[in-house]
Amino acid sequence: MDRMTNAIRDRWQSDDGAITLILGDCLEILPTLEAGSVDAVVTDPPYAEIDRDYGRMTEPEWHAMMDVVVPECRRCLCKDGSAVFVLQPNSERVGRMRPWLWEFMAKWSRDWNMVQDAWWWNHATPPTVHCHEANGLMRPSLKACVWLGPSDCYRNQEAMLLPIAEATTTDKRIARHELGYSPSGLSMRHGRALTRCAERGGATPFNLLVCANSDAVDGGGAYGHGAATPYLLAERWVKYLSRPEGCVLDMFAGSGTTGVACIRTGRRFIGIELEPKYFAIAVKRCKDELARMPLFKEETRQEWQRELL
Repeated sequence: MDRMTNAIRDRWQSDDGAITLILGDCLEILPTLEAGSVDAVVTDPPYAEIDRDYGRMTEPEWHAMMDVVVPECRRCLCKDGSAVFVLQPNSERVGRMRPWLWEFMAKWSRDWNMVQDAWWWNHATPPTVHCHEANGLMRPSLKACVWLGPSDCYRNQEAMLLPIAEATTTDKRIARHELGYSPSGLSMRHGRALTRCAERGGATPFNLLVCANSDAVDGGGAYGHGAATPYLLAERWVKYLSRPEGCVLDMFAGSGTTGVACIRTGRRFIGIELEPKYFAIAVKRCKDELARMPLFKEETRQEWQRELL
């Protein structure tokens, strides 16, 4: 307890203790958290060689930080818990990518386990300056969601199901239950897959999560954070990797978007943030969200009633 007290510069907790925000350095605070006390980690760390108001890290400095963070996350996670790190590759110059992301993925795939490769596509990314010329590059709109944990980690696929396409609802192969083969060798029982899709009320999710990073209401950017995680992305991972009332950790909490997702979905949350101004934003957002929860729950109840009618 003394170690945590010395590491914390400020702390805020909800009245019921479910939401905790800590101002301090995660490298100092993570070792004070109880082993096995967290169900999932959902976090968007700073990136190497990017100028931010909180500074700039070289690639070796970034790896040194993550070499502490990742093992501590693993220690804090429960037996079937897993962690997602949202990371975007960047370039040393036009036409030459920096290797830090690929090195991180390779290292922790070996030293821990990558459950599945997963990606976030920000389909609203505008063309950057190196895209404009005739020999320009493509828009850098994809971020890695590096998903680390045991191969049998908890995941609730029901929370990630996609709306069923009209073509799927009218697919006449639903009566075909024999095993069919595509030219590539893929085998599939179309009738079983289509029936299961209808029974579940949703289609199996892809490992490419699509959402814009331009939300002017729920995203951290609306509160002044220059590199915020979109709310929808945070919510999807929270619901996918943690059970209701489980505990989610974000050691790079920023403006508190993951905390807001936990409040709305009934999870507990521990957020650690180094920068005082972002910590203050996160506290305000969580307080505001908790204050509107009775209204939010009433809106949800009315929506359920309308669906029943």
